[in-house]
Amino acid sequence: MPPGPRILRPVWILTVLAAGALPAAGQPKGSPPASPPAPAAPPQTPGFSVKPSDIVLPADVPPGQYRRSFRPYPNWTLICDENLARRQKVCNIAQTILGPEGGPVLSWSLAANQGGEPLFIIRTPAGLGEKGEIRLDIPDGGPSLAVPVSGCDAKVCLAYLPASPRLKSAVAKGLTVGVSYAPGTPAGAVSFKAPLDGLSAALGGL
Repeated sequence: MPPGPRILRPVWILTVLAAGALPAAGQPKGSPPASPPAPAAPPQTPGFSVKPSDIVLPADVPPGQYRRSFRPYPNWTLICDENLARRQKVCNIAQTILGPEGGPVLSWSLAANQGGEPLFIIRTPAGLGEKGEIRLDIPDGGPSLAVPVSGCDAKVCLAYLPASPRLKSAVAKGLTVGVSYAPGTPAGAVSFKAPLDGLSAALGGL
């Protein structure tokens, strides 16, 4: 079944949310709620510390005005970050594949570029290198896709893949994609499957 407009409608970045509660007395309408002053850090026993949040606040968002939510679907998770002060919401849909030793061999998410067009952001272990490439085999009779690595740091390599009509069709059908890459030498090549099943349902949750 060919992909319809429902699969990739323009809902990747949700900017304006519905108005929240009424403003407090004396507060101008439309202005964000005032943030309470940050309490002073209590003294701590030497050698002990409070573990900080796993969510790093953007520099322009005050504490208490940022929220991250997770909605699991089959094989994929819808992740949304909200700036409550500005009533802005940004979402992506992610999947992580674990290898035999329990570590991630691939993590990819469907998001939007600056122009609002959907694309896959692909992450692999750093050993793949900046000259490496990731091959995707879509079981639709077409050729495999070669996705070049865009850059690496000490922990991860990144690649970007626009959501072409062929990929949109694979998402609509819930196909399982073959993934392979060769970090270092061909002897170190790895290959595995990554299911697209569930991604269409997660898109419907936006």
